[in-house]
Amino acid sequence: MSFYEEMNPADITVEEILPFVKKFLPNIQSKSIHFFYHGTYNVFEINQKYILRVADREFRNTRGLEMLRREFKILSFLRKRLPISIPEILYLHDSKEIPFSIHQKILGKSLVFVSNQLSSDQKKKIGAEIGRFLSSLHSEILMKDFLITFSDQEELMNSSSDFNQFYKLRWKTRYEEAKEIAYQYLNQEQQEWLTKIFEDYLNNDDNFTFSPRVSHCDFDTSNILIEPKTKQLTGTIDFEECKIWDPAVDLLFFDDGPEFMKAVLDDYEYSKQKSLEARMKFYYSRTCVPYLVWGTTHNRPGMIKEGLRKIRKNMKMFPK
Repeated sequence: MSFYEEMNPADITVEEILPFVKKFLPNIQSKSIHFFYHGTYNVFEINQKYILRVADREFRNTRGLEMLRREFKILSFLRKRLPISIPEILYLHDSKEIPFSIHQKILGKSLVFVSNQLSSDQKKKIGAEIGRFLSSLHSEILMKDFLITFSDQEELMNSSSDFNQFYKLRWKTRYEEAKEIAYQYLNQEQQEWLTKIFEDYLNNDDNFTFSPRVSHCDFDTSNILIEPKTKQLTGTIDFEECKIWDPAVDLLFFDDGPEFMKAVLDDYEYSKQKSLEARMKFYYSRTCVPYLVWGTTHNRPGMIKEGLRKIRKNMKMFPK
């Protein structure tokens, strides 16, 4: 979750969705539903027991419904294969007009909000647990099972080299999109920095020799839940972007300090893979781009502002 999602107001009211929620939870009243944040989904809490996720207005259509159906299938696939609790979708509103899901709430607060309350040892312990969780998620056996369940991915996976060729082309396309759309908001120094980030990544063949794995693809401390009193890890959330990808994308804990990053990598089974650190640096550095692109193409000024905030922050983390 970024600053934008935290501050972005809901684009649907409780009164609008209440009649549909009552189909699944007939005794619920509007006063029991409280807004959390708004990213891809408007996220609400119900009676401190359930999480309601209603698609953003751009996804109240067939595409949004298919996203939720796929996430339901992914979560069902992953539930008994990972060492940490993940959401269970109890109800799915199978409607392209207002697609939404209702989960059993996993207790805890996002790690990003409680990190400053943790001791060094507690951070190390949580980091180690995250490293083991990602080792399970990124394992070869889980990927093989995933391909059996999600056969639409098989055409990319005849071999890792086939996937990596497709993958490199995908990032070349995103680079061109960044220059066409995102660069208009950047000053010369920012453009030069982002150009170097992309070209260093694309011009190094080592960056395209990784073994693709099932990846969360939106994994940061906002999606890691901690019980504030016990300081125990309780679960991980937000799997809507989960797919076969470069697993390095799930390791971008640069904002959380070297101690936490080291704890994650020390217990991460694949930490010795070639070019891992360079790939992690690239994925972290270009996080401004999707905000600038989506904000422009969907008339979301707040996202453009967030993209500019991110590039300033990321340039401080990795100056030229």
